[in-house]
Amino acid sequence: MKQSRNSIMKGVSGALGTELIFRQRAGKTIISLPPLPREDNPTESQQEIRTKFQEASLYAKTALADPLKKAAYAAKAKDGLTANNVAMADYFHAPVIVSADAGNFSGSLGDTITAYVIDDFKVQSVHIAILNETGDILEQGQASPAAGGKDIWAYILSNALTGAVKARIEARDMPGNVTSADLSL
Repeated sequence: MKQSRNSIMKGVSGALGTELIFRQRAGKTIISLPPLPREDNPTESQQEIRTKFQEASLYAKTALADPLKKAAYAAKAKDGLTANNVAMADYFHAPVIVSADAGNFSGSLGDTITAYVIDDFKVQSVHIAILNETGDILEQGQASPAAGGKDIWAYILSNALTGAVKARIEARDMPGNVTSADLSL
């Protein structure tokens, strides 16, 4: 039975013996049964998922110890989610390089390579390396957020280059997930 005004249970959290668990979510008290212990041996796949979940939990705990990250995650938390929920979800989702463009790339000083990169929370950085046909790096550096373009990152060549055939784009989010893509020049 739903209670709309119950001052006795307001703000309660914890366990009542081994029978009930009280939690607070979005200002509401949630009452549930305690989790049942598992007695089976997990498969390799299940163990990998459990390990990944433990890593996400550790990341969230570490991130929320930083007041700036905690405020950023808390600002994104909506509809009963906590900053911890958002941080853990961020750990599981790598950034996505949606597209990249070199325009009329000729290897000239000032040529620009742009990348449209999204993440469920925030793209931390985008690194671009210009490679020749043997895979040697001719030039590399951090792209900057493009003026007026949300999620658009731009890298401007600081040297004139000859023999450039490919740009390798690497996007990183706050938990350190990395996604890479190659762009033919």
